[in-house]
Amino acid sequence: MKIILASQSPRRKEILEEIGYQFEVIPSYTQEYFDPSLPLEKAIQQVAYQKAADVHMKYPDDLVIGADTIVSFQNKIYGKPKDEQEAFSFLRDFSGKYQEVMTGICFLYKERELCHTDITKVWFRDLSDEEIWDYIHTHNALDKAGAYGIQDSDFISHIEGSMTNVVGLGKESIVEMMKKISG
Repeated sequence: MKIILASQSPRRKEILEEIGYQFEVIPSYTQEYFDPSLPLEKAIQQVAYQKAADVHMKYPDDLVIGADTIVSFQNKIYGKPKDEQEAFSFLRDFSGKYQEVMTGICFLYKERELCHTDITKVWFRDLSDEEIWDYIHTHNALDKAGAYGIQDSDFISHIEGSMTNVVGLGKESIVEMMKKISG
């Protein structure tokens, strides 16, 4: 079975490589639609499905993996910040609190469909404005949902759930879904 990752994310690619899968990267360029009327867990799965379906139409006999990640805090969605000021605002909001990182994952293989949402709670310690600006100026905060990458931030006090989910794909879920879809 040929596996295709419908994502340009270098972090998702690394996670699949760490698991040991052989796969090809063919990004989806579909116009994503996030349905605000759905519960967040379902809406993020729907976006992952859209990405997978876009590539699956061209490769219907292959297993296509689509994924999308958001950060949710106090019923608000935090995607990638549009500028440094918004990144600062995101990180200031998270200071001393926790947010939920949700990754919708969708596998499409021939006529089969399997979708799932991983949710990880991430707690921040209290942050000074100086620490936040230092992080923004030394890391690519604009390229990450919620303006941070867990792999390169020292202001996380602890997490509850999958660490790799916060990076972009929960390893545990990917392995379990692979067993189900190919079995």
